[in-house]
Amino acid sequence: MALLPIAVQSGGVPAPLLAKLDRGVNVTRWFCYQGGPGTPEHFQSYLKPGDLAQFRRLGVHYVRLCLSPETVYDAGKPRAAAMPYVDAGVARLEKARLAVFVDLHDNGQLKLDSTGDKDGFVRFWEAMARRDKGKGYATRVFELVNEPVFEKNPGVWWALQTRTVAAIRRIDPKRTILVSGTGYGGIDGLLKLKPLAQKNLIYSFHCYDPFWFTHQGATWAGEAPKQIKGLEFPADAANVEKVASAMTKPYADWVRDYGRKDNDAAYLMRRLKSASDWGKTHRVPVLLGEFGAYPPVSPPESRARWFVAMRKAIGALGLPNCLWGYDDGFGLGRSIASDGTIRVDGLTTKNLYDVEP
Repeated sequence: MALLPIAVQSGGVPAPLLAKLDRGVNVTRWFCYQGGPGTPEHFQSYLKPGDLAQFRRLGVHYVRLCLSPETVYDAGKPRAAAMPYVDAGVARLEKARLAVFVDLHDNGQLKLDSTGDKDGFVRFWEAMARRDKGKGYATRVFELVNEPVFEKNPGVWWALQTRTVAAIRRIDPKRTILVSGTGYGGIDGLLKLKPLAQKNLIYSFHCYDPFWFTHQGATWAGEAPKQIKGLEFPADAANVEKVASAMTKPYADWVRDYGRKDNDAAYLMRRLKSASDWGKTHRVPVLLGEFGAYPPVSPPESRARWFVAMRKAIGALGLPNCLWGYDDGFGLGRSIASDGTIRVDGLTTKNLYDVEP
């Protein structure tokens, strides 16, 4: 999946770092979604040499390291017990010549768009800036927060984001920071965002379009995805009616609406191009920070077509991208066989990366 040069939109991001931001993966279950509080053994040994070999095989040059608030956030400061493990993990990835996005992976726990402690959020990043000052300017990026929502009050996020960037830069003027728009960090939120005055920023967006296809069968995303099974991509009228007929209202009508729209490869290209064009207009780097398709009930051939469409659009646009996830079912679904062999999903490697399983 060759990418086009992106240096013309550097926006002040250091060239050695920018050069690594072509193909990345989210590492989702090391310091986030670990199924419990995590143990020293888990934190110390989660990634194996075979994982790093998989990164090399797939041409992965950076990792978005997801850090859950439960693991790393302690009332406005980094959690002391966890940070040595995070430091060691980041250092190990950097030693493997990978860039690392240090992502505060909030999923609503911080309640930043309502009653959450915004001053504490700023203090957390000030403390992180002091801890990492002078380290890894060619490899390490701070991602302020995962998928800010703020759908009813976007101005609150814009102000908090600007304030937090300024607070980090007062301590560490050289740190590259990843910022994003509202609406769960999606494309539409990015398009509404006014670029910040500061330089050396990367602008992220997530894309799970079309949502009813990529999230069919998901149990955490509302009632409609729970009822959707076997929905095809691109949208096909007969298939849409078959799926909708097994659903209850109003969700069945939502799926029928999916069938009335051009949910195909051209649609994905238009969506991704709108984000890419926003970056070109403002001369800043934009990055597709999450994308993927949930596999349990989606037709494999449709998921393959979706990944091919994403690969072609990403390649044509020269768009830096970061699959969700390396160790999650939306993407590569990494697992460990009984003999210790690291396995990843062959459908994804073949159709997204054009690498044989």
